[in-house]
Amino acid sequence: MLRRRISPWLAFLWMLVASSSALAQQKGSPPLRLAVHPYASTLALINTYRPLQQYLGTVLGRPVEFYTAPSFEGFVDTLLAGGYDIAISPPHFAVMASEKYYVPLLHYQTQLEPVLVVRAGSKLDKPEDFRGKRIAMADRSAFIRLVTVKWLSDHGLEAGRDYFIDERPNHGASISAAAMGEADAGLATFTALRQLPVDVQQQVRAIGTGQRFAHLFTIAHRRLGETDIARIKQALLAFPDTAEGRQFMEKSAFKGYEEISTEELRAVKPYVDLYRRLEVGH
Repeated sequence: MLRRRISPWLAFLWMLVASSSALAQQKGSPPLRLAVHPYASTLALINTYRPLQQYLGTVLGRPVEFYTAPSFEGFVDTLLAGGYDIAISPPHFAVMASEKYYVPLLHYQTQLEPVLVVRAGSKLDKPEDFRGKRIAMADRSAFIRLVTVKWLSDHGLEAGRDYFIDERPNHGASISAAAMGEADAGLATFTALRQLPVDVQQQVRAIGTGQRFAHLFTIAHRRLGETDIARIKQALLAFPDTAEGRQFMEKSAFKGYEEISTEELRAVKPYVDLYRRLEVGH
């Protein structure tokens, strides 16, 4: 166990020494653009990801700028146009981006499971209970929305007929809608719920859907080159073993990083296809 915890640091330190001359050359390099999908408010994302942003800037030896977008659509448009250097993205968008400009690096260790968040005292508990109810959801392109709408459909509930979707700008806003009684439930993820203030968490409870996938992917633009992409990946693998990394992973409930497997990519593919069909019909 001890060897496993130390080895990422040893590998990373070796890489830092081996690339010291490259670091010296990067003094005048432009800042790296680190972008996070806007699953929560901009302020919440800035606060959550500041430790990672600062860590990468320190170990890579160049400035790292934080980016997000005002909407899911804006994020995807910039991502697919190659506008970010490093992106933290839902799996279906990451797969699409990897078909163009990006290299998949890692995903968070915690599995991505859509949850329906209801008020703590709510009697809602199973899919059939949401008949006639109003569910707050973020953008129709959201991975967890694609998954959950299909899950509800598999249980005989169709959007607009058996339940109603209350459009919200992000997953955090969907949770807030449920907490304040503006909707019967809010669609989110366990990790998005954990990143909200404790007082909000105490007002609600989460109903699991049982649908589990690889969590947010971290991807890097190919223009950075193989050497820098490898250094970024090693830096990410070492991050959970730092003090700030442990705090980040615990607070966000992401736990750590894992390699992206072929099976995980295969599980995401149907939702990539579904998203593309929706875009054609939009």
